[in-house]
Amino acid sequence: MTAPVRRRNRKRDQWIAFWTVPVFFNLFGIVFVPLSWMMPPRPANSSTPQVVEFMQSHNLLIACAILTLSFGLAPLSNSVYLIQVKRMSVSPVFRYSIMIGSMTGAIVGMLFPMFCFGLGSFRAGYDPSILQLLYDFGYLAYIGSLGCFCVMWMAFGLAIILDQNNILPKWLGYYTVWQYVTELMAAPVWISKSGPFAWNGVMTFWFAMVLYVSWQIIVYVCIYRAIKNQPDDELDNARLHDDAPLVGAKA
Repeated sequence: MTAPVRRRNRKRDQWIAFWTVPVFFNLFGIVFVPLSWMMPPRPANSSTPQVVEFMQSHNLLIACAILTLSFGLAPLSNSVYLIQVKRMSVSPVFRYSIMIGSMTGAIVGMLFPMFCFGLGSFRAGYDPSILQLLYDFGYLAYIGSLGCFCVMWMAFGLAIILDQNNILPKWLGYYTVWQYVTELMAAPVWISKSGPFAWNGVMTFWFAMVLYVSWQIIVYVCIYRAIKNQPDDELDNARLHDDAPLVGAKA
């Protein structure tokens, strides 16, 4: 009698990467909101005493330490998307655009703000003008560098639209393109210091954030379904020898 074959979960690696996404975004949210209050953005026209008080906060150092430890989870979240794009019937240029865009965006949109805000609170007694410079640099890098993300997710949306394998729903592609066209509204932060197009403005930050958060949740659900429906024979690590008896099994 042949021993029953134990089927291995060939998607375990994908699921591990997939479940790091909510872990990363929750840590990211904790660091930027309740711990440091870097977000929502403080006004671009804050007074010098307000800037100094914020930049010399000890919580900024704790926030930067946590972000340093969790930063490595970001590539895992991007790899989840790239695996599904690889399955699509589109040119590899889309996959490479997403990959390079995510790398560029992480440097400018995460590392630069972290170093600016962390450096401001690292040593007490910095000149107020230096703290103002770091304050402006940190927020402009975080909110004013959305061009790389726009190109990155535009490639993601176009890949979905052009794909003939229907890995992800077409409506998600159109939604993605529309969502990231609206991110172009971040450009005026380099000009406006107050009003709806300042870095803390209704249009530049709040409107874009509402669209982004809802879009991110929807993409996450669609990626979950794509991984769940992916056939084992499409997996790079597939070794379909399920008909072979396990080592040590007795007939």
